Amino acid sequence: MRQSADLAGRAVFISASIPDPNRWQGDFDPLEITDAVTAAARAILTASGMVVTAAHPTIAPLLLYLAAEFPATEKPGVIVYQSHLFDKVLPEAIKRFQEEGTGEVRWIEPVEGDAPQPGLWNRSLERLRQAMLEETQPVAGVFIGGMEGVPVEHSLFTGLLPDRPWYALGRPGGAARELAESADTPLRRELLTGTIYPSLFRLVVAEISQALGPHAPTRFS
Repeated sequence: MRQSADLAGRAVFISASIPDPNRWQGDFDPLEITDAVTAAARAILTASGMVVTAAHPTIAPLLLYLAAEFPATEKPGVIVYQSHLFDKVLPEAIKRFQEEGTGEVRWIEPVEGDAPQPGLWNRSLERLRQAMLEETQPVAGVFIGGMEGVPVEHSLFTGLLPDRPWYALGRPGGAARELAESADTPLRRELLTGTIYPSLFRLVVAEISQALGPHAPTRFS
């Protein structure tokens, strides 16, 4: 059940994916990534926050599934941004959850000349990420696993919202591990080596709430 509002009306950005072993040579553990994403989303939703993410084909359905565990509210628990470049490959689970009101898909027009293939979609993904962060103004960012897209999204997040806290996990591996090693937060050690993700993300949400304070403005469009 949702508890009294700590993040009410505020969005938290989750940047996460399970690396493709054919394209990523570093270490990663897909189960650890999944567990961490699950814990992060539950902590945010329990605090009456909202999750914003891009439409990664494994992560976005998981986030929507988790949001469906919570009582319905006026606004969806998860907002998924997707480029029309991929409109033919949107997972059916995302469509179903949107129809049920659990989540919302926001479509962004692609850049002319791009194609839904690695190396040919970069400009469209940049446009999507820019719109996602500018429209929702998340109060914090969470980075888990991933490949080259995670540091790109981290760089964009810190560039557009330099005053907002961010949290990267080390143990699940992927590109987020290097971000965790460079983090400057009181929770750095826990984020870098911790494995009890539900407890860890309760600490993260508490830190975000404390930073916001009781009179922080709400912004979620």
